[in-house]
Amino acid sequence: MPICKAIYRHFFTALLLLLLSHLSAYAHEMRPAIADITVSPSQVSVTIRLNAELFLADIDASEFTDSDDAPNAATYDRMRQLPPVTLGKEFAKKWPAFADQLNGQAGNERLEFELVDFTSEEDIDLSLPRISTAIITAPMPAYESAIRFGWDARLGDLILRQMAGASAGASIDPNSLYTGLLNGGSLSPPISAVGATAVPLSAVISNYIKIGFIHIIPRGFDHILFVLGLFFYAPRWRPLLVQITIFTLAHSLTLALASRGLVTVPATIVEPLIAASIAYVALENLWQKKLRLSRLLIIFAFGLLHGLGFAAVLSDIGLPSTDFLISLISFNVGVELGQITVIATALMLSHLLPLSPDGYRHFIADPASLVIGVIGIGIAAERVIGIWLS
Repeated sequence: MPICKAIYRHFFTALLLLLLSHLSAYAHEMRPAIADITVSPSQVSVTIRLNAELFLADIDASEFTDSDDAPNAATYDRMRQLPPVTLGKEFAKKWPAFADQLNGQAGNERLEFELVDFTSEEDIDLSLPRISTAIITAPMPAYESAIRFGWDARLGDLILRQMAGASAGASIDPNSLYTGLLNGGSLSPPISAVGATAVPLSAVISNYIKIGFIHIIPRGFDHILFVLGLFFYAPRWRPLLVQITIFTLAHSLTLALASRGLVTVPATIVEPLIAASIAYVALENLWQKKLRLSRLLIIFAFGLLHGLGFAAVLSDIGLPSTDFLISLISFNVGVELGQITVIATALMLSHLLPLSPDGYRHFIADPASLVIGVIGIGIAAERVIGIWLS
């Protein structure tokens, strides 16, 4: 028995340290950059929205998901304090190094990009990453009609969106433009200057499944906490399945409605409420021992909130009109695969511990729920304060 208690103690300590290490992770989270690319017969233009401080601090975004874990975390924090104008000067100074990590190819020729403009957000919420916008251009070789674009894996994931451009006229159907997730230093398919990029349906499905999955693992810390809050309610699979099903139905509903523009709620309302939902569900585990209708209704309501959070991600990325439904479903499948991965991992770990239901609740579920609840309160307070200060 003393050995078992030691195992439980170490398990809980590890969980506590893991969760507390992410309490203030939002300012340090590495999110995919979003690039809008326009290819014309004479020029390639790319507008990139990115977390420039990661590059300036020389943090390898392919290796870390949180800048706090990187050796240059202090440099990153210092860069976040710089005024936008000063940050722009630092980026211009290091532009040659950034350009070396860009990969634009027209046939066998490498495109040479130049920095046209760089701006950063003013009066940022320090609980969130600052978004900077870099506009870059390169001449289009006269003998080529398409290019492939990407960047080095060290710059992290890149969501690339094809724009029609004013010079394209009626030659490009705006509903069939390319959108894809590029990671690991991968390149886009050929993006044409004279027509829409032909993207197989299988590639559309794969892209949006990947986007949905990475929004949960590793980037959806708040959604992971919520799912774990449901998991720690009971050691039996049936109550867990009912809760997860209710949550999935709810967030799928608002994700679909919000993606169509039928429901709009400001992020300043949604994000603090999502954090509050984490705290409520986790802390309710401490006093609610039976799965009641009231809990299911609350989970459904919270699922609606989380669906709005997922929709905010898709609003930045965009959904192709021609493949809207399949893209939306694929994104949702990716989200569900992420949630299933979290649940499956938690189930596997829980089965390694030879506990009775009462022992599981006493040594694992209640302490973990308490930690998750406290962190949820902390995130909610952080977001409210950030909104109030911004």
